[in-house]
Formats: sequence, structure tokens, C-alpha cells
Amino acid sequence: MKTKSMQIKFEGQEHQIDANTLINVLIHYQTIITEANKELGGGSKNIELKVNAFEKGSFIVDVSVIESLLKQVFSGDSMSYLSNLCGVVGGVYAAYKILKGKPAQTEDEKNAISIKGDNNTTIINPTIINVYNQRVVREAISKSIETSDSDANVEGLSVNCENTPPVIFKKKEFKEYIYTDFDTEVSMPDEQIEVVDTILTIIGLNFEAGSRWQFLFNGFKIQMIVKDDALMQKIDEGERFGKGDAIRVKMKIVKRYNPQYKAYENKSYKIIEFIEHILAPSQRKLF
Repeated sequence: MKTKSMQIKFEGQEHQIDANTLINVLIHYQTIITEANKELGGGSKNIELKVNAFEKGSFIVDVSVIESLLKQVFSGDSMSYLSNLCGVVGGVYAAYKILKGKPAQTEDEKNAISIKGDNNTTIINPTIINVYNQRVVREAISKSIETSDSDANVEGLSVNCENTPPVIFKKKEFKEYIYTDFDTEVSMPDEQIEVVDTILTIIGLNFEAGSRWQFLFNGFKIQMIVKDDALMQKIDEGERFGKGDAIRVKMKIVKRYNPQYKAYENKSYKIIEFIEHILAPSQRKLF
């Protein structure tokens, strides 16, 4: 198994905390690691959280992020992945401290949680932003702070990964970092469906069912699979089509929200009603 160590530190005069505080914070911490792993690895890696021996001093929990593999082969790629995962988790906590739980939506908000690269250039990590913007992640951090605030023995909470600066929340600041405006946030649906009445010009066609046709739509080339739709029905009825012909149809467009650009992108097209076949105009002879 490959491991990376991170620490959760409960600062205070007493070297003990309430068991519910520890359990709740670890549960929320697991949520953040899980969501970061989904975003970074697309669910291809199985990541586990292991709690190691508590260290002396303020109440410190040493946590290992572990990649479980069927074949235990230590590789540079795996260690690099775990390092990146720890970096994302740390970056999410750092983003939360800067934005205090609010989602990063504007360019200024995204720039505020960016890092500085060579020549003082601004580097925006889209993985950190995507993980941080998830409501479940920000709720987990907020609830961790709220739980710590309710424990009289906890005077501060910090999280850090190997070779990265810790992200620290102090007792006097806890209430400031408990975010409660989730229900007022305007959530964007992942998909939108639009039905348009339009004219498509045929630029590529194949009469086999399930094949892709090419059209010009509002000056842009688009492709769609012709299968069990209104156009295929017309073909089966004997309608003849050729390049340069146009068709007037009702077409369904599926649009997917892109959080990076804060806009919807057209992802797929389907003809749902055939209205009119417009033959290509014949070219006039000059002489």
C-alpha cells in the first residue's frame, strides 16, 4: 500500500477532546478526501483513510491516505498521485479559509484561491476549485469547525499535509468560518434541454441506421446519429436526400453546464420532428 501522511491538530491546553468531536471531524475529513479522489482520479483508485498513533502535545491525529491495490507494487506514479491528492485536500481547506465557505464563482474569487507560479504568474487549479465548490465538501469543513467550536477543550483546528504549510482555524475565528448560506446559493442544473425550430443544411450523409450525419447549424458543423428519429422515418418512407439539401425540423439540444466557463455547452442533438425537405438550389448556367 502507498501512503501519504496528513495531520489534524486540535489545539488546546488539555491533551484530550470529546470523542464525538474526534469522530465527527474524521467523518467530515473522509468526505473531503473521497470527493477529491473522485475529481482527481475519476473513481479509478481506491483510497482509504487510516488513523495512526496520536502524537504528544496538543491533540494531534496522524492520518495516512492510502491507495489500496490488488497488486502491491510501489510505483512513482502512485506516490505522485497520493501527493497530488494531499495537495488538493490541503488546497480545498486553504480555499475555504479565504472564501469562508462561499463558492468560488467569479474570476476574482477564483484568483483569490490561486497559487503563484514562476515569474509571479497566477495559477488557478481547476481540480481544487471543482472540489471546493461542491456543497458536500464545504458543508463538511463547516461542520468540522462547528463541532470543534462546541468542544471547550479545542482552541484551534489545523490541517496539513507533508511538505505543505498548515491551514489553521483559531477558536476566536470559529464562528466566522461556520458557513450557513447553502440554501440561498443559486444552484445551476447540470443539464438543460432546448427544443428549436431550425433549418439544417446536409453536408454529409449515410443511409445506414445508426450512422452519423453532418449538418450546418447556425453556421457551425454539427454531427448527430440518425437512428429511430423523425429523419430516419422519412428515409424509410422513400424520401431522397442529398448533400446541399436542407431540412426544416424541430431539434432537441442537450446542453451541459461547464463550471470553468460558467456557461452551457451544446453536447448532443436529436431531430424530434421532421417538417420540410428543401432541395438544394440548382446552379444556373451563365451562357
